[in-house]
Amino acid sequence: MFVKRFVNNPVPSNCHVVSLSEFDGDSVIIDPGSIDNNELLSFLTSRRLTPKYIILTHEHFDHAWGINELVEKYSVPVVCSELCSQNIKDEWLNCFAQYDDNTQFVIKSKTISIESLQYKCSLIGGLFSFLKTPGHTDASMCVIAEKYLFTGDTLIHNLKTVTKLPTGDWGKLRDSIMMLREMKGMGRTVCPGHGEMFEFDKYDLNKAL
Repeated sequence: MFVKRFVNNPVPSNCHVVSLSEFDGDSVIIDPGSIDNNELLSFLTSRRLTPKYIILTHEHFDHAWGINELVEKYSVPVVCSELCSQNIKDEWLNCFAQYDDNTQFVIKSKTISIESLQYKCSLIGGLFSFLKTPGHTDASMCVIAEKYLFTGDTLIHNLKTVTKLPTGDWGKLRDSIMMLREMKGMGRTVCPGHGEMFEFDKYDLNKAL
């Protein structure tokens, strides 16, 4: 499996493109949070990668700002938790009102809930598993694809996870971190919502708390 990281703009969160090979094939986009998708679209075109799904780890606008343009271009569904699909329609819960109270941001695309997928499914020929990890928000989830763990803002290298935003909860985060701890020893690479990738097995999860 091939993973390419992009830094969203103007808020520097991470977007990841996931595909089975580096060239020629289908792909999944995780957390496309740029106000424009020029760099992402150029990459997809040059590598001849066709997006088939967009996955959201949670509802915050800096992880979802580019969705409407991508859905219009590729007619792809958005996979997220059921709660995320509800919260992202609320400008307070998706935090856009705190960023710009003069402009609207709401995604209008079709969503597929991870609950309806029973938390596991085959996408683009690879197995994707979804874990609810509330704490950063109630709607947060992590995504497992082969050796990669996409954590959104649940786990960021050497930073405490933010729980002060709407629906954030430190107690729920603690429980989520304890659940993630059970996955140690599987040789996975963390692809977080901000910052560089890192090795999960060597990481002290207490840094998130």
